[in-house]
Amino acid sequence: MEKIKSIFDRVETVVTNICALFLSLIIFVIVYQVIARKLDIATSGTEELARYCYVLFVFLLWPIAARRGQDLRITVVFDLFSSRIREIIMGVFQIFMAGFSAVCVYSIFLNVRNAASNGQVLPSNTWIPMAAVYLIIMAALVLTLIANLLRAALLFMGEEHVRTQQEENEAEMIAESAKVAEELKKGGAEV
Repeated sequence: MEKIKSIFDRVETVVTNICALFLSLIIFVIVYQVIARKLDIATSGTEELARYCYVLFVFLLWPIAARRGQDLRITVVFDLFSSRIREIIMGVFQIFMAGFSAVCVYSIFLNVRNAASNGQVLPSNTWIPMAAVYLIIMAALVLTLIANLLRAALLFMGEEHVRTQQEENEAEMIAESAKVAEELKKGGAEV
């Protein structure tokens, strides 16, 4: 199981770097749009390019959120359950999300096939094939499916735990206290 976790950690690093690239491209395109509008220069397709970068950014980060367990939940109710019940509920939820991802993968596969056979391109950025955008989303959905199944397995085996909101808050406070203590320690050593 540790080998699987380390493989997913490496994939997560690559995906995070790709998302940083997409975010940088979004920022560049928006800055370019602002400057071009001030100089009365026509910018065709830049809004669409930024929009597709954002869509890809979100879809690529979805498996990371699934793997880290950063799912939405109603903590007022969810935190009332025992630790094992929370793990089972979250494991079942992960299986449902994997099923949803599988349906999305099949749907996007059909879109890839249609876009490739018809030679579809983005409406205003005709140099970007629509199938390429769909393929990236399909890869992200496959990663999400794997992340959901991996997390469900870890939850059912008791290898991963679902913390209450109070436990998460306490862990954040301890981590922040350790960080402040380390900074104070470094500051004292420098003096």
